[in-house]
Amino acid sequence: MAESIVSLGMRGPRALLGVGVDAERWLVRTGADTATRAALAGLDALLASRLAEEAVRRTVERVLTGPELDAIVGQIVESPAMERVVERVVDSRLMGTAAARLLESEQLWMLVQEVAQSPAVTDAITRQGASFAQDVAGDVRDRSENADAWLERAARRVLRRSQRAGAGPQAPQPGPA
Repeated sequence: MAESIVSLGMRGPRALLGVGVDAERWLVRTGADTATRAALAGLDALLASRLAEEAVRRTVERVLTGPELDAIVGQIVESPAMERVVERVVDSRLMGTAAARLLESEQLWMLVQEVAQSPAVTDAITRQGASFAQDVAGDVRDRSENADAWLERAARRVLRRSQRAGAGPQAPQPGPA
């Protein structure tokens, strides 16, 4: 643009006025570019300073140790976007592959063995076993009582029938011989 203004300036004032609007834009743009470059250079210098480094360090430290991080994480975790991400991960091949690799790892089975042999687990299994045995004994006792009652009722019915059958015409009693 500068070359066209210079070359037009050689042809006369009228030619220069014809491109006056473009010249104004060129001057604004060139000035803005210079101001932008100067501002960015100043910002770069400020960011490279120890003062900026200390300010950033303190800000990051405050965010990581203060309530702000909890609030931010809470918003992220509770967001619909996070739900979609989790759904995609669970439905992806990544989850199946990770599960298969986990099941194949020796470390997992060592961990399972360690947990299974822990006192808390063995105590829980013992309590569950005792509770299960009590439940089974109670069930057997109930069934036994029910069976006893059924057998007793059946025996009474049979005895009543035989008593009724014997209560009909009585056979002659043998007399004294």
